Amino acid sequence: MSKTVIPFTGKVVNFNTTLRFVEVISRLESEINKAGSANIIGRLRTVQNQEEFMAVVKRTIGQDFLYFSEMPHSKLLKFVDGVEKPKIVVYTVGNPIIAQKILKYNPLAAYSIPPRLLIIEEPQGTTVSYHLPSTVMGVLHGENHPILQAELELLDGRVERLAAKITAVRSDIVNENP
Repeated sequence: MSKTVIPFTGKVVNFNTTLRFVEVISRLESEINKAGSANIIGRLRTVQNQEEFMAVVKRTIGQDFLYFSEMPHSKLLKFVDGVEKPKIVVYTVGNPIIAQKILKYNPLAAYSIPPRLLIIEEPQGTTVSYHLPSTVMGVLHGENHPILQAELELLDGRVERLAAKITAVRSDIVNENP
């Protein structure tokens, strides 16, 4: 038996918005096709080849991601001291096609695949947080792999676009055609 400890530094990204929690959740669920993603794990378990895999994912995926699950952590706190707690929920979202590319080069990334978004109700709005994929999925036995890093940077951008889109208020949207 041997034990290995691999140090790494992860980054947490926070998007803060004045939008209400329910609005952010509604936008997220629309973007990840929550309604159409029901039982995606069961459907993926039945595929027999890459073509079937791709067909299931492409039929199901929202813009860049699909819905896997949600964990309403605020329910864990509901009965702690009888005080209403802010809403806290973690959504597990992902893109199995991207996951294949990352896992090909780093099986340790499975710890963090699919990515998760933490949505917290705040007094003045909502916070959406996530681990920056390149910082938690890039740990590869101390090695740096350029193809893996390129895939992770693309994923970083996709997750950031999702978080920005679901937290944007009208004044955040820049008119590119003045």
